[in-house]
Amino acid sequence: MNKALFHLLLFLLLTMLSGSLSADVLLGANAPDFQRQDLQGNKHKLSDYAGKIVVLDWSSPECPYSRRYYDNGTLNSLYDYAKKNGIIWINIVPRLQKLTREQIVKQFDTSKKIVILDTTLDISTAYGATTTPQIVIVDKQGILAYSGAIDSTAMLKKTASKVVPYTRNALDDLLASREVSKKITRAFGCFIQTNAQPEDVLPSIIGTGSR
Repeated sequence: MNKALFHLLLFLLLTMLSGSLSADVLLGANAPDFQRQDLQGNKHKLSDYAGKIVVLDWSSPECPYSRRYYDNGTLNSLYDYAKKNGIIWINIVPRLQKLTREQIVKQFDTSKKIVILDTTLDISTAYGATTTPQIVIVDKQGILAYSGAIDSTAMLKKTASKVVPYTRNALDDLLASREVSKKITRAFGCFIQTNAQPEDVLPSIIGTGSR
């Protein structure tokens, strides 16, 4: 088999089959803490947002699955909803492959969300994030309440079935002080190669900021 074709097929396999259910082992546990700088150099520590709902959004403009949610307005609508309801939205961008930090800065509107580059993949590893896009929601008590897809249109294809807005539904439940009705969904997207972690450890991540 041609080497280039092999690498293409491997990429597609990892991309299509990286539906993540790994974060389900963390649900109901305290969210691993982390401290990082955003694109503007401001420091953010997750525990500083205690008492607020926090959305951790793994998405990247390098991933076509993420770009679709940027382009169709789904994520922008969620940013507006979060800001209106006092929800903290943190976009975690895994290690970049082609784009530079400067190019990323130009692509993001940071008025509605915090953008953090996870250059060391420590945060992604701690949360078991394996795809972009992928959503993890932390409730007001700092407990992991939801992990999975943005909505039910995870694959890059049209569907006749009604779209289920998983993330919006989970946020609605938490804002109404209800238990999240659907805590885990399968997130499909571009594969994130995270760092190895001890199986019995939920690490606390305190970083020095992205460079």
